[in-house]
Amino acid sequence: GDISAQLNDQKELERICLRIKNDRNPSVIVWIGTCTTEIVKMDLEGIAPKVEKQIGIPIVVARANGLDYAFTQGEDTVLAAMVHRCPEYKHCNTNRKEQIRKPHQFAMQKFANKESTFEQSQLTRFNLVLFGSLPSSVASQLSLELKRQSISVSGWLPSQKYSELPGLGENVYVCGVNPFLSRTATTLMRRKRCQLIGAPFPIGPDG
Repeated sequence: GDISAQLNDQKELERICLRIKNDRNPSVIVWIGTCTTEIVKMDLEGIAPKVEKQIGIPIVVARANGLDYAFTQGEDTVLAAMVHRCPEYKHCNTNRKEQIRKPHQFAMQKFANKESTFEQSQLTRFNLVLFGSLPSSVASQLSLELKRQSISVSGWLPSQKYSELPGLGENVYVCGVNPFLSRTATTLMRRKRCQLIGAPFPIGPDG
């Protein structure tokens, strides 16, 4: 029904989200507002934390002012909103710690398999996060293809599960896999200080 016509917006949204939870059991629920707060008279950003606490499922609010915008740029809007929920990336050189603890084991591994050690060091040189919605099979194929070229993908946005959102920060490189994701790219650079890999496709004048 029309949520804005109800006496209690929060109760109506909570009822709908509970039905979605029982039917689908999602790891996250996304609210897409197709009109401004002044028109709808509903504070989605204020209601979301309360409903999220009641149903026990994270709720992401994405603002897409206008139905045309919601349909044509919905993916970009949702991903940009989800960027704010990603944890802060903290660089931790675990390999160095393990080498200090067990130097003899690392020495044996180094001489036993030099090629494997070299490839691993190449793969962990930097963190790469790819953003854009792809089927899981296509994402797996792309990750394997990049791994063959000594490029390791540390995370995806969106991830398969909400709890697996990638860490973002200054030492993280990001690259889009779908066109028309300029809003997400801008949010990643300005809000999370990520390094965007520029390319004529998919982000750019030829994308």
